[in-house]
Amino acid sequence: MNRVINVGYGEHTPERTPFLNATASAKLRTEIDEQLDQQVVEWYANVSEAAHLEGKNVDSEYYKRNLIETAWRIRMLRVAEAKALVEIAKVSPEAAQVWANYEQEEMLHDELFIADLEKVGVSREQFLATEPYLSTKLLSGYFSYLLDHEGPLGVVAYSYLVEYVNVKLEPRKLEALKGSVGESNIGGQINHSHTDVNEDHPGEVWEAVRHLLRSEDDIAAFKRYLREHQTILGQYFEELHRDTIAKAEKQSA
Repeated sequence: MNRVINVGYGEHTPERTPFLNATASAKLRTEIDEQLDQQVVEWYANVSEAAHLEGKNVDSEYYKRNLIETAWRIRMLRVAEAKALVEIAKVSPEAAQVWANYEQEEMLHDELFIADLEKVGVSREQFLATEPYLSTKLLSGYFSYLLDHEGPLGVVAYSYLVEYVNVKLEPRKLEALKGSVGESNIGGQINHSHTDVNEDHPGEVWEAVRHLLRSEDDIAAFKRYLREHQTILGQYFEELHRDTIAKAEKQSA
């Protein structure tokens, strides 16, 4: 008896054909996108200053700290996302191939945000000296929990959430930032957005998702992961608001 397991075949992964055919996959993706659209509505309704960066009067400390935190989030999460590749390869070589390509395209995008920070007076040394928020650490910790105890699907779900929302909302935010911050100062963010759109990152991540979904239970879990990730991201933006805009308002009162 061959003892080799966890390489994408055998009794532990009995079916290499996706659980969802092309038609069912497209139908589910539409359903998932509708869920995310509703989550966006809830986000704007419930998160403090959720649309702040889309306004004309952007608080400079809020803007800078969000860039700092975004760069740290990429740096911290890419460690867990690289570990996720190992777990994905154990169950689906096809999903692993897609995920590896996606990570290759995203891996160094922290540098795009750091470049924009330098344009508004925050040096690389200042960035490195700024410890990430607790909410960012908790998100990274949640990734580790998922890989240890539930598998890689929840990690991939995060990327689908952020890629779908970024492609849908980032152009509007960037257009607003051109007026409030200056187009010459947001080149890194523009390049990041162009990659998401031109490389169809939502579609790319969905291909990995499709190969990882093996049952109705997996589909239910995927929907739950999307909600849980949004909850943690909401905690970050509440923390960001308290540390910048709310603090400034309290000091000036």
